[in-house]
Amino acid sequence: MSSAITAPIHVSGIGVITGKSVDVKIEPADPGHGIVFYLDGDAAVPALLESVVQTDRGVTLASRYGQALSSVLSPVLSIVEHFLCAAALAGLSDLKVSVSGAPEMPILDGSAQDWLKVFAAHFDLRPPEPAIALNQAVFYRHNDEIAIYAVPDTHFKISYSVDFDHPDLKSRWVRWDSGTDNPALIATACTFGYVSELPALQSRGLALGASLENSLGLFEQGGYSRTLRHEDEPIYHKALDLIGDLSLMGINPLAIKAHVFALNAGHSSHVPFARQLRKALRLVE
Repeated sequence: MSSAITAPIHVSGIGVITGKSVDVKIEPADPGHGIVFYLDGDAAVPALLESVVQTDRGVTLASRYGQALSSVLSPVLSIVEHFLCAAALAGLSDLKVSVSGAPEMPILDGSAQDWLKVFAAHFDLRPPEPAIALNQAVFYRHNDEIAIYAVPDTHFKISYSVDFDHPDLKSRWVRWDSGTDNPALIATACTFGYVSELPALQSRGLALGASLENSLGLFEQGGYSRTLRHEDEPIYHKALDLIGDLSLMGINPLAIKAHVFALNAGHSSHVPFARQLRKALRLVE
């Protein structure tokens, strides 16, 4: 990575959870620094699996590894996966990211494309070469309906299958090949959820910033709240989340020589799978 940045990059937007304005300052960091979030200019939150404290409807990190969410000593940061996916697609691995205004990254347009545009405007983007070998199969089974596994390959690929209780998302799958497929298929795919769930979520103080501009609504009877950006957009968003979550291993997942298969997965299965994959890659003992 190289950079022509002479001043910090500033990005502002609405938080999808709180509905509050969030300000983000991005600066390049020295090699080996990794991606580290700084909350209100103080608490450091490394983008690592050890920082994960919650995976419900997004990934939440805490400033102290493994600290419980209830601790007042540990500021938290939610919805980091879109930013981390964009960084992976851009080949960026060392960043200082200061966040203020609300304990979440701004949702922007609900995908990773706005972050990728920011990176492209300020950095010399170099997607990683496949350099990290996987020498064994890695399996994670969450339950009878959710599983993720990886097998060795020549470069990074994802096959993501879903069989959801929605007429347009039954027995569907996508495959994305980092060597041949357009990153935009991943980057432009928007977060989604059932329209009928929104009132209940908002009554709990959640999804207060959700809108038609940053979320794709699903109707139980079939169909969506808008025209899809491209075919199978919701499944590609699952792949987007997976890349962002695998980034928490502390490496760029696109550098791994592996084919990852996911079935009905999500953040709560991505994260434990990432732990198993990291161990198989011998990044930790």
